[in-house]
Amino acid sequence: MRWVISSSLRLAAAIVAAAVLLLAVGVGQLRHAAVDTLPEFLPPQVQVQTEALGLSAAEVEQLITVPMEDEFNGLAYLDHLTSQSIPGLSAIQLTFKPGTDVYKARQLVTERVAQGPAVVNVGTPPVMIQPLSAESRADMVALSSTKLSAIDLSTLARWRIRPRLLAVPGVANVTIWGQRDQQLQVLVDPARLQAKGVSLTQVINTAGDAMWTSPLTFVEASSPGSDGFIDTPNQRLSIQHILPIRTPADLEKVPIEETPAGSKLRLGDVTTVVTDHPALRGDAVVNGASGAGFLLVVEKSPGADTAAVDRGVRAAMAELAPGLSGVTVDTEAFRPASYLDDALTDLGWAALAAVVLLVLWFGVAWRSWRVAVIALFALAVPMVAAAWIQELRGSSFTALSAAGLLAGLAVVVDDAVSALAAVRNRADLPDALLAVRRPLGWALAVVLLAAVPLLLVGGDNGTLTRAAVFSYLLAVVAGSCTALTVTPALCWLLLRGEQPAHQPPPLARVAERAVTAAGGVLVRSTAGVVACCAVLALAALAIVPQFGPGGLLPDTQDRNLVVQWTAAPGTSLTAMRATAERAAAQLRTVPGVHDVNSTIGQALMGDQIVDVNSGQTWITIGSGADYGAARRGITRVLSGFPGLQHQLMTYAQLSLRQKQSDSRAVTVRLYGTDWGQLQAGAQQLRTTMDRVPGVHGASFALPVQAPTITIDTDVTKAAAVGLKPGDVRRTTAVLIAGIPVGSYYQQQQIFDVAVWSVPTARSNLDEIRNLMLDTPSGGHVALKDIATVSVTPAPVEIDHDDVSRYVDVTASVSGTDLDTALDRVRGAVSGVALPLGSHVRVLSGLETEQSDALKLVLASLACLVGIGLLLQAALRRAGRRSWTLAGVLLLSLPLSLSGGAVTALIAGRHLGAGTLIGFLPVFALAVRGGMLVLRTDNGDDAVSAARDAAFPVLATTVGVLLAVLPFAVRGSVAGTELLYPEALVTAGGAVTTAVVTLGLLPALVRRRRAAEPRTEAQEVVR
Repeated sequence: MRWVISSSLRLAAAIVAAAVLLLAVGVGQLRHAAVDTLPEFLPPQVQVQTEALGLSAAEVEQLITVPMEDEFNGLAYLDHLTSQSIPGLSAIQLTFKPGTDVYKARQLVTERVAQGPAVVNVGTPPVMIQPLSAESRADMVALSSTKLSAIDLSTLARWRIRPRLLAVPGVANVTIWGQRDQQLQVLVDPARLQAKGVSLTQVINTAGDAMWTSPLTFVEASSPGSDGFIDTPNQRLSIQHILPIRTPADLEKVPIEETPAGSKLRLGDVTTVVTDHPALRGDAVVNGASGAGFLLVVEKSPGADTAAVDRGVRAAMAELAPGLSGVTVDTEAFRPASYLDDALTDLGWAALAAVVLLVLWFGVAWRSWRVAVIALFALAVPMVAAAWIQELRGSSFTALSAAGLLAGLAVVVDDAVSALAAVRNRADLPDALLAVRRPLGWALAVVLLAAVPLLLVGGDNGTLTRAAVFSYLLAVVAGSCTALTVTPALCWLLLRGEQPAHQPPPLARVAERAVTAAGGVLVRSTAGVVACCAVLALAALAIVPQFGPGGLLPDTQDRNLVVQWTAAPGTSLTAMRATAERAAAQLRTVPGVHDVNSTIGQALMGDQIVDVNSGQTWITIGSGADYGAARRGITRVLSGFPGLQHQLMTYAQLSLRQKQSDSRAVTVRLYGTDWGQLQAGAQQLRTTMDRVPGVHGASFALPVQAPTITIDTDVTKAAAVGLKPGDVRRTTAVLIAGIPVGSYYQQQQIFDVAVWSVPTARSNLDEIRNLMLDTPSGGHVALKDIATVSVTPAPVEIDHDDVSRYVDVTASVSGTDLDTALDRVRGAVSGVALPLGSHVRVLSGLETEQSDALKLVLASLACLVGIGLLLQAALRRAGRRSWTLAGVLLLSLPLSLSGGAVTALIAGRHLGAGTLIGFLPVFALAVRGGMLVLRTDNGDDAVSAARDAAFPVLATTVGVLLAVLPFAVRGSVAGTELLYPEALVTAGGAVTTAVVTLGLLPALVRRRRAAEPRTEAQEVVR
C-alpha cells in the first residue's frame, strides 16, 4: 500500500491525466449506455410456437404439442419443459439451466426442429421465437386510416413498415395486432355445387392448379417446375411466365377440372371469388380511430437500449412518412422511453445537485477551493468508473443500478474525507495517508464480505438485487482505488502551493471540542450509556413492523399503464372488441388520459399466449396531468365492468408478475393423460390429504372449459354412402375453417389463395349440421345424417409440465410446521392406488425458498464469523484486547443502523429494495468509523481517539446527508421511486452512525477497559 501511494505521488501528473482521460471517455461512453427500468432477470429460455388456426385446444395438444415435446425432452442443459395448448396455437417453453448461453440453447433446439418432429401437417411449421428482453415491449405504433381499407392498410404494415422496423438495431420482433392479410378466397356454397354437379374436390384442385405453386401435395401445382432458357447464337434468354391471376375476376375465369366434355363451367359459375382476409386470431382497437386500425408492437432483444430502440423506431417512421399519405401514424401509443426520459431527467438534476452540494461542502469545511477541486475528482472518478465497468459488461443502467451507485457514493464520500483529513498536516504525506488507509483497507474487506450473502439470494429477487449490490461494490472498490491513487496525486499537485495547515480547520476544532465534551459525559455516566443504548435499540425495532407481504420494488410513476382483461371462456372476438371499444371510449373521458389502445387475443409470433377472451388496454397519461387523479379516474371507469376480471398496472409490474403460491400450502401434483382418470385420482388424493393431521381444505381444479361444437361420425352410416371418417373431417375442415390452395405474387408481396365456404353456411350450429358433403358416387349427404353434431364442454387451455397433463391438489397447513406436513403428505399419498401410468409429486411453495434460505443463513453465518476474524485482525494492535474491541464494534453495528430503521417509516411501512439497499452504506460507514476510532485504542484514552476522528466522521456525515438530500426532498417521482426510501434510510443511519462512532463506542470501550483487571506492568505504566 505504501508503494502504491508513493508511486502515485511520483507519477502525480500522469495519474491525474489518466483520471481526466477516464472521466472524458467514460462520460462519453455512458451517454450511449443502455437504459431500462429493470435488469434482465429471466433465465435462459427458448419458446417454440406452432400455429394451427382452426384447431381446438385438444387437437393442438394431440397433433402438435405432444409430438414436439417428445422431440425436445432430454435436451442438454434443459432445466424445465412446459407447454400451453390453446385453440389454434401450441407454445412450448424450454427453460435451461442458469448460465447456459441462450444462443447455444437455440442451436440445440434448432437441431431438434430440423430433425422433423412428427407434427401433422395441420398448420404452419414450428417457429422459434427470437430472444426477448424481460420487458420486451419497447414501442407500440398505431396505424389508422379512413382512406385505405383494412386489408390495404394491413398489406402496407406487413410488407413495408414491419421490415423497416425490424432493421432498427435492438429490435427482435415486430408483431401486428389486428392484421388482416389479403387473401383471394374461393367461397363455395354446398347447395350451389350440388345444383351444378361439381364436387368440392374439383374446386380445390382447380383453384390450386390455377396458381404457380401450391402447398397441397395432391395437385399438380405442388411441383411447378422451372421455365428454363434457350441459347441463341449470341445470347442466353431465360423464360418467365407471368401469372395472369391478380384479382377475383381473373380467378373466376379458370375452368373447372374434370368436368364432362363440352362443359364450360368456370370457378365463377359455381363459387364466389372475393378478396378478403383469413379468420382473425386477435384484433386491435386503435385510439378513437373511425376507420381501419392496427397496432404494431416492437419487441426488443435482451440488453437492448430502450431509448435507442425508441429513437430508431421514430426515425424509421419519419423516413417512411412520405409514402404513408392517408395513414395516421401514432408513435405515442405506448412508449416506455417516455418514462425513462422523465426518470433520467429527474436523476440527472438530483445527481448534479448532490455533486454541487458536496463540492461546496468540501470547500467550506476546509476553506479551500483547491480541496473542492480535489473532492470533485475524488467523487466523480469512482462513480464514472463503476458505471462504465457495468456498461462494458453489457449491463443496462436501471433503477437498481442507480440505487447501488447512490449507496456507493456514501462510501466514496467517506474515502474522500478520510484522505483529505489525513493530509491536513502534510509533514509526511505517504505516512499520513497510510495511517488512514490501513484500517480502511480492513474495513473494505469487511464490507465486501458482508455483501456476499446478498449476492447469493436466489430466484427473481436475487437477480434483481444483485444488480444493485454489484453496482454498490464497484463504487466502493473504485472509491478505495481512487483514494490510493488519484486523491494523493491531486493533493500533491494542488496543495503544495498552500501553506502547511498544521492547525485544523475551524470546523474541525469545533467538532473535536464537542466530541470531547460529549464523550467525557458518557464515559462518566453509566446511566447515560445505558439510556442511549436502550433508545437506539428500541429505534432499531422499528424495522420489525416493516416486514410483511409486499413487492420488492415500489410502484413507479410510469405514465404508461396497462389493463389486463379476462372474460368468460368462450367469449367471442366480436364481444371482446365491443367491450374494448366501450372501455376505451369511457377511459378517454378521464382527465389526463392521452392515448387508449387495446389488443385482443394474440398476434402471429406474439408474446401473448391467450385465447380471444383475453385482452390488454394500453393507457398513456399526459405529461402535465395529475398522475394520482388520473389513476383514480381510470380505476373508477374499470369498476364499471364487473363482469370482466381486470387489473391495472404498469408494464414493469406486468413483467414481474408471477403466480403467487401460499407459503403455508402443500400441493400434490398428479400427472396423467386421461381427464376422467385425473379427476378420479384427484378426488382420492383430496380425501387422503384431508385425513392428514395439520392439513385441511384440500381442493383441485380441472382446466377451464368452454362450449365446443363436437362432430362424432357414425362409421356405419358414413360407410353406407361410401365415406370414411377422415373424408368427413377433411371436407368439414375445408368448409368451416378453409384451406390454402396456393399463392400469388404482386410487387414483392405474397398472398394466399384459399377455398372456404360462404359465411352463411357456417354461421350457426344448424347450418353446420346441414352441410352437404360429397360422396364417391357423385351424390351428396347432409352432415347430420352421418354424424352427431352437438355442443359439449371442452378445455380451452391444456397445460403440460414435464411433457404431461397434470392436476394440482392443494391444501393449507396449520398447527404444524411445513416440513412435518410435507413428510406426512408424502407418506399418505404413497399408499394411494393411482390410475395406470399416473404418478404424483409433492410440492410446496416454500421448498425452494427454504433451500435458498438455508444456504443464505449458512453463508451469512460464515460471513459473520469471517467479519469477526477480520475485525480482530484489524484491531490486533490492541494485543489481547483485540477480541474485546472486535466484539464491541460488532455489537454496536445494529445500534448504528437504528436511525435508518426509523426514517424508513417515512417512506412507507414496507421493507422494499430501496430500504434494504439504504442499509448497505450505513453498515459500511459504521465499520469504517469504528476502525478509525479503535485503531489507536491500544491502551490510550478512547475519547482521545474519538476526538481525532471527530472531524472526518462529522464531515462524512454532513457530506452523506447532502449527497442524499436531493433524492429525499422531492419524494417519490419518476426515477427516484427506489432512491427515495434509500436516501431516507441512509440519512437516518448516517446520523446514528456518527452518534455511535463518536459517543457510544468510545464510552463502551473505555468502560470495558476500566472493568478489566490490570496487570502489574499496566499499573506501573499508569
